[in-house]
Amino acid sequence: MELPVRRAASILGVVGASCLLAAGCGGDDDSGDSSGKVAIYANPGPKGAPALVSGDPASGSQNQRIPITKDGSPTVVYQEPASSLTEGMHLRAIASVTLTKCEITDYIPNQRSHTACQGTRKYTYDPVKITSRFLLVGGESKPDLSGRHQQLGPPEVTTCTTAIHHCSIAQDFEVDFDPKTVKHGLDPADVRWIVFEVTATSPKAKGCKPPKASDCNVLAVETQKGQAMYWVQADPNLPETPFLPHDTKANVDTLDVLTGHGQKNHVRRVVYSIKLGPGEEIASILGRQVEIASLLKIEEHNPQAPDIAGYLVLADSPRSIEGRYLISDSYDPSKTGNDGGNCDTKCAQSRPAVVTRLQPCDIEAGRRYVNLVADASRAAAKRGEKVKIADGGYVKVSRGYLAENSVETPSALSGCTP
Repeated sequence: MELPVRRAASILGVVGASCLLAAGCGGDDDSGDSSGKVAIYANPGPKGAPALVSGDPASGSQNQRIPITKDGSPTVVYQEPASSLTEGMHLRAIASVTLTKCEITDYIPNQRSHTACQGTRKYTYDPVKITSRFLLVGGESKPDLSGRHQQLGPPEVTTCTTAIHHCSIAQDFEVDFDPKTVKHGLDPADVRWIVFEVTATSPKAKGCKPPKASDCNVLAVETQKGQAMYWVQADPNLPETPFLPHDTKANVDTLDVLTGHGQKNHVRRVVYSIKLGPGEEIASILGRQVEIASLLKIEEHNPQAPDIAGYLVLADSPRSIEGRYLISDSYDPSKTGNDGGNCDTKCAQSRPAVVTRLQPCDIEAGRRYVNLVADASRAAAKRGEKVKIADGGYVKVSRGYLAENSVETPSALSGCTP
């Protein structure tokens, strides 16, 4: 049974942008109990079915695969530890992953040295149905996927086709836990793991038992794209923060459409930007954590639908496109988490993320701006083509947590440098 959706209060008041990141505006009211704790995990390494990792000449840990079967073979893409649930506990799960329906250029790559489609059974049918969902499960050293579970939010269905064969999945769900909603699922006290599970099906899929790469139709997990899962678990007595930074006014009106296969950095622009801890010295925000929500809306009237992509970055200025890339929780410029898809007339892209504990290197580098960076491209576009930034987009902090409330969790950050 699904858990009820938390209805977050609006944070777009006119005073919001000038207030502190994790404290209310003005007043001497300190009656709120701030003794609660929050644990935030980040997992930047999507996986596939373990039995399908090996079996081809280019095999390696990067060759992660999801089996396509007639009835579906559930596969865990991300997993993170969780603690037992208590009434009112704030839960939020965010996952992003790109799955590729194998085509000839994936079986015989010419742009990359290898892909996870190599060495697998070829197929040409359309479409492939992908069902994804978050599950709370038990288990000690690893998730117990065979026992009772609690579904966290509704499943989502994505259709992957030959025309759109790089299928981007971004899923986000938050709830304030109510134990009365658990009737036949996992006992809240027995929750030990949160998993993001994907099932791929097609009535035309070939047999895949026992699972073996060379015998199975598969979706390739694009591990090089720098995507991640975040898991937030906060005690119910943490104080709400009603006034948090937000930006709803776009910094640019249009994006130039990149032609050919040029360098995207030349056309990338910061569309929205917020400053963490406005009015405070940057040193005071060390160790804080924040939950981010963002939305980009585009309108276009070009001869061919351009590809619109973007990412969130913790940067040292409201104009910078580089820094700590939030969708992948990485400082690696090759793992920005940049992702998107073709936009036909109108489109909207939601990009939730979390800033896990602000590190000393972030403070030293001056990283306190959360920027939504976007670009437009089309190989066959003509020079001068543009897309319009439509009204209704934003970047905002939906929740903020003080350093003293944060539980130390294994850091997923890599390459932390000022």
